[in-house]
Amino acid sequence: MNKPRLTLDDPASFLAWLAGVRKRGSVSLDEVDVAQVFAIAGVAALARLEGKERLLVEEATQNAARFAHAIGFEEVVGGEQPSAPGEADRTVKLTRVKGRGPWEPTAEKIVSLLFPSSTGDASRHLFKHVLVELLRNVGQHSNDPLGGIVTAQRNDAGPYVHSPVVQVVVVDNGIGVFEALRHMRPSIKTPAEALVRALEPHVSGAFEEGQSGSGENAGLGLFFVSEFAKETDGRLFLASRGATYFLDRSQSSETQPVLTNGVAPDYPGTLVAFETAIAHVGSFDGIMAHIRDLAMARMPKRITQNWLRFEAPPPEALHILVAVASEDTAAAQAYSMNVLQPRLLERRSIALDFRNMRVCTQSFLHALLHQAVRLAWALKVPMFVVNAAPAVRAQLELVEAYSLGG
Repeated sequence: MNKPRLTLDDPASFLAWLAGVRKRGSVSLDEVDVAQVFAIAGVAALARLEGKERLLVEEATQNAARFAHAIGFEEVVGGEQPSAPGEADRTVKLTRVKGRGPWEPTAEKIVSLLFPSSTGDASRHLFKHVLVELLRNVGQHSNDPLGGIVTAQRNDAGPYVHSPVVQVVVVDNGIGVFEALRHMRPSIKTPAEALVRALEPHVSGAFEEGQSGSGENAGLGLFFVSEFAKETDGRLFLASRGATYFLDRSQSSETQPVLTNGVAPDYPGTLVAFETAIAHVGSFDGIMAHIRDLAMARMPKRITQNWLRFEAPPPEALHILVAVASEDTAAAQAYSMNVLQPRLLERRSIALDFRNMRVCTQSFLHALLHQAVRLAWALKVPMFVVNAAPAVRAQLELVEAYSLGG
């Protein structure tokens, strides 16, 4: 009997194999011919020793099992962090992430391993953005007490020899997308509908339908990730308790996503895998500008003036050097309340300096500026922005649009 190949070109085969594994309650990777990192991570999240839906892991020594061992499968299942970072320019070891962990430093470590000799390239910025958004989703929405697992793989062999790809995956054994959304959005009736809505702008379980965000959450994370997949002709696989979504643009930019809802095996938690060819990334600034335009086209049009000014500030402006740090949205919101908003209430100018920053997410900028922008509008006190890279400027313009328009 042929052994299954658990690759992202056919994630349904992985879910079918996993359904059989879960039914018997144990797993042997010797049953598998080839397994990419998304499949290894998916198994590891269910095999963790502390897990409620634990799979027993049988001893295995062949191809897929050797690869799993090399990327720290036994360590993450046993609750340990990896003893080494992985293989530079090749793989990132399975790593547990939990709660409000250091999302930005974790993402930076991963992209530094995947792109060790290309510190300024667009792929590095794009994959870092994807990772931060996916890690934040686990921390904010999964309700998995064990947190999630993150890993990545750069593949330039076999079918990828002429067009190397990077695959990143974040997986948990939590409540799933439908459960995370349905309390704030009672109009969502099925897990499949929840997956589709989660990929739309300003949809989140953190705020009610009709709103454009909460203090810390803009509801744009998965929207950006899905648009990245479309913009780069990549793949996005999202499997979450009751439904799956698979977009594969690697062969054609016209391919439509495949959606299942209770009629096929699913994943007991949430598994998100993103993959694209490095050569397809192109201009990170251009991608960000296009996604900004897509999001802004779907917002109410009540903004009549810009209160974020991309020009030289007056001499008396308070100069603030913005640092993303760990993409801690709670800290960003606290800084807004304690520093930015009191200054605006005094009708005194602020200059935000974004030097040396190429990647920061909508959630971080939303937490920092959402209320401040509204206050600037109400009091007619502009905030000035200096040294913003094109991609960061696009994000800031989007923050202003949804803060004043929604």
